Amino acid sequence: METTSQEVPPILKEEETRVAIEQDNTDRQTCPHLDQIPDSVNEIKRIIYKNGHPSLCDLCLSQKGEYLNMSENCHIEACRSCLETNDTEDEEHFPIQLELSTGELYCFKCKEYGSEHPPRKLVDSEKAERIVEHIIAPESIDDLDKRRKAEHQLYVQELRREDMSLKHYLVEKQWGRTWMLFRTREGSPLPGKITNNKLARSNGTLDPNIRLPMDKFRPSPETHADIVSERLWSYLVKAYGVQGRAYSEDDIIAPEYARLRVYVDDFKKSIHLYP
Repeated sequence: METTSQEVPPILKEEETRVAIEQDNTDRQTCPHLDQIPDSVNEIKRIIYKNGHPSLCDLCLSQKGEYLNMSENCHIEACRSCLETNDTEDEEHFPIQLELSTGELYCFKCKEYGSEHPPRKLVDSEKAERIVEHIIAPESIDDLDKRRKAEHQLYVQELRREDMSLKHYLVEKQWGRTWMLFRTREGSPLPGKITNNKLARSNGTLDPNIRLPMDKFRPSPETHADIVSERLWSYLVKAYGVQGRAYSEDDIIAPEYARLRVYVDDFKKSIHLYP
């Protein structure tokens, strides 16, 4: 005996469609990854966004950097291709990204209509709107003071950081001193571009005779450079720019740099000297 299926009344179909649309809208408006962004990071991202130094994608180093990473600990810029084609779960591929050309937030994990579609533009979210409003707001007389406090907090985080496996970079001592005065002394001028000319030989390579600090927590006034992690370096490059070359651990591999290698190794180990 054949069973005849009953047709759903039109009014029920309309109600089911309405509920489905409302649920879809709710799901689309709710991005769980926004909760991973603390309010304290907004000022740092605003500084980078407002600075507007054009740069290549920090991941592929070939395409234009289109998005600014909104992670608290990562300040790289990346192209859309690198963000869409890599499913790696790390800070470099943080879900929330700020589009540099528009100042709008996108989530690369909450895709529009599924994984094969573009990243979701975060609208109708109070937190997303608050973040964007702060980052793209016109400049004000309070900006310099806010920047001073935000950058000093960034430096304090660097001091407290215990992950010494990161690559480290060298920052010429005089520039580092100028930045320190800006962070800690109200009324001090904003530093210019980072210049590492005093660390270089005439051919542009790193001078193996410079002196470097051997202790992360003790002042080293007689040294030629400060040592900073790639996390802090990434921010400094975006915020201030670099005139000339950048020098990192990759530049002290040759035998003539054995003495500098000892400096850097001791610097990294020094965190274990303070319980």
